[in-house]
Amino acid sequence: MKCALCGNEELFSDISQMDAKSSQHLSVSMCNTCGLVQQNPIPTADELRVYYSHNYRKDYKNTFTPKSKHVYRAGKTAIQRISFLNKANISNGTLLDVGAGGGEFVYLAQHLGYQSQGAEPNVGYSEYANDEYGCNVITGELNELTGKYDIITIFHVLEHLPSPIRAFEKLHQLLNNQGVLFVEVPWIETNDASPSNIFFKAHIFYFSAEALVSCASQFFDVVTIDTSSNLKVIFKARAEQAKLSLPGSEAVERLTKRLDSKGWFEYLFKGKGFIKPFRKLAQGIDESKVKGISPKKILDEFILEKKC
Repeated sequence: MKCALCGNEELFSDISQMDAKSSQHLSVSMCNTCGLVQQNPIPTADELRVYYSHNYRKDYKNTFTPKSKHVYRAGKTAIQRISFLNKANISNGTLLDVGAGGGEFVYLAQHLGYQSQGAEPNVGYSEYANDEYGCNVITGELNELTGKYDIITIFHVLEHLPSPIRAFEKLHQLLNNQGVLFVEVPWIETNDASPSNIFFKAHIFYFSAEALVSCASQFFDVVTIDTSSNLKVIFKARAEQAKLSLPGSEAVERLTKRLDSKGWFEYLFKGKGFIKPFRKLAQGIDESKVKGISPKKILDEFILEKKC
């Protein structure tokens, strides 16, 4: 095993041995040198290409195209992400959404100040985006993309890729000078995730804020970090490539203690896991209201609300 961040091949701690979705064996370890948590072994690029282009959406959404509840859910999340960009004074420019899914974020961004397009490896979802919303969402992976953009967004994609450092390098190549990158990934330290629902075959990496920033450090400076649930970071492209900056031993020690301290009590009370069944019930009732409504009409309502 080799750490994808610092290259360490010897010092690792076992974190998990089971896939939370399938209950099959899945080895996840933490590098004791830099604190990156990753699968052992990391799947090959070819294995991942086949999985994400054909199986991932079916495994995790049980469909090859979004249902109305998925469109509504994605629309609400997209508005929150656009608001996060706006709060950082990023309200216009050419935008590329990597891992665009059904195109909800691309469509909403397009109508809320950005010249947006997307890329999605699953053909069913990319075709859906183009057919339903008239979006420019190509079928393709990050390493296949070309062009230059002012803003790149990449939501819950980085944890699926075989090398976060190479991903940041490619993203930097796609950005204009002083371009902005908005990354969102699951946060390994969050207290609102069930202890039995964290590690999955589809997730190769599990990031602390320090590890994510380190992976980007050769190519990006940090603008803002949010850890309210998921880990959100806005980066600005460096003018010149810098040396890789690894987390210090104190950060690794802190993360080790943090992971050891996580458990059911924290999740149920501090993370408010005990009210999740009620939240899911309320969510189901809310999402049932859009059943039978066209995807475009669902998103157009979000646009009207945002502009009001």
